Amino acid sequence: MTPVTGSWRGGMEFRVDFPEGETITLASVPARKRPGPGPSPMQAVQAALAGCTGMDVVMILTKMRKEPEALRIEVEAERREEEPRVYTRLTLTYHVDGPDLDAEAVRRAVALSQEKYCSVSAMLRPAVALDYRILVNGVAVDPAAA
Repeated sequence: MTPVTGSWRGGMEFRVDFPEGETITLASVPARKRPGPGPSPMQAVQAALAGCTGMDVVMILTKMRKEPEALRIEVEAERREEEPRVYTRLTLTYHVDGPDLDAEAVRRAVALSQEKYCSVSAMLRPAVALDYRILVNGVAVDPAAA
C-alpha cells in the first residue's frame, strides 16, 4: 500500500499528500491564527468518520431504492482535559432528507453503517463511545426501534 505523507510546512502546519495526488493541510492552531486553510488532526478524524459513514448510508439507501436528496452528518466531540486529549465520546447526528424516504429504511441504513460497514467507526469504537441520532425530513427517529 502506498503511504500517505505528512510534510512539515512550518509552525504547526503539515501538508498531507495522498498517493492519488490529493493534498490537504492540517494545522494545530486556532483557525483565526492559521497561515492557511485546513482542519486540525482531530477535526480530520471527525471528518473521516462523517465521510465514511455518510458514503455507507447513501450506498445502502440507494440499494434499497430510497435515494436521499440530502444527507448531512454532524459529529460532536468530547475530549479529555488531560494529555493526550483524545476523544472520549463522538455523537453523530444524521440529517437525511428526501420524499421517498421512510424512517425504518434510514434507521436500518445507519445501523448497518455503524455496526458492519464503516471502517472508521469500527476503528474508533474500542476507544471512543459512539452515539448517534437520526432525523428524517426533520423528524427524529429512534435509532433503537426495529
